[in-house]
Amino acid sequence: MKLLSQVSGIDEAGRGSVFGSLIIAGITLDEKSVKNLLKNGLKDSKLFLGPQGKKLRSELALKIQELALESKIIKISAIEIDQVLNKRPNDNLNLLEIRNIGKLIIELSSNNITVDSLSKPQYSKKHLVTHLKSLDESITINTESCESEICFFKLKRTGSYTKKINIAKKADLTYPVVSAASCVAKFVRDQSLREIEDEWNLPAFSLGQGYPNEKDTKVMSFLQSYCNEIQKRIFPFIRYSWSWSPLQQLIRSPPKPLDEFFDR
Repeated sequence: MKLLSQVSGIDEAGRGSVFGSLIIAGITLDEKSVKNLLKNGLKDSKLFLGPQGKKLRSELALKIQELALESKIIKISAIEIDQVLNKRPNDNLNLLEIRNIGKLIIELSSNNITVDSLSKPQYSKKHLVTHLKSLDESITINTESCESEICFFKLKRTGSYTKKINIAKKADLTYPVVSAASCVAKFVRDQSLREIEDEWNLPAFSLGQGYPNEKDTKVMSFLQSYCNEIQKRIFPFIRYSWSWSPLQQLIRSPPKPLDEFFDR
């Protein structure tokens, strides 16, 4: 019987959020499952728009996890993100993500892994190769190549097979397995926000999608409703290091200045 080829994809959700964890997902699928998911509307998570789109994305994420040969999730908390950003310029969010992507590359079993590039593919490849070499002396890197939109290298560990690592710009749009990882990461992140609301007895959906947007009434209303708690940094799920004006103004000032960000 012919074995189906396997591919893995790695993508994240929540990188720019002011609330909640950054989620990185690693998904491995065989070619039959990829075709199945494409027939069911698989695409980049950002392309599912409106309430119906979000519902379809959630259903698809569950289907992806059901079909996946591997589904690995890393959650990077707001506290960990703040700790890293407080070490700048010696550390930053890109390097934090790269360290965790490196973990998934080592853990995933397929020999063809595609990663959605954080910045220019050349930047991501350079730091990812450096980090992977630091993890294990038995790791060797060869056959490196870079173009404007994609870089790749081959990773070999003693006693293991060679893995080809592709780092592509907008991989979530062009590689179905990365689209799958994107959908799962987004689904897990949305779930985690709802879990935070339950844990802290907050109104349902009071954290919205968690992104710093002055036109997002849910996010802005949360800042206004819980200004005293935020000023005291009681909530561990807020990224207090985020340089978003309404949050920083609230942390540094009395609550009233926040009102200027609401539509009149």
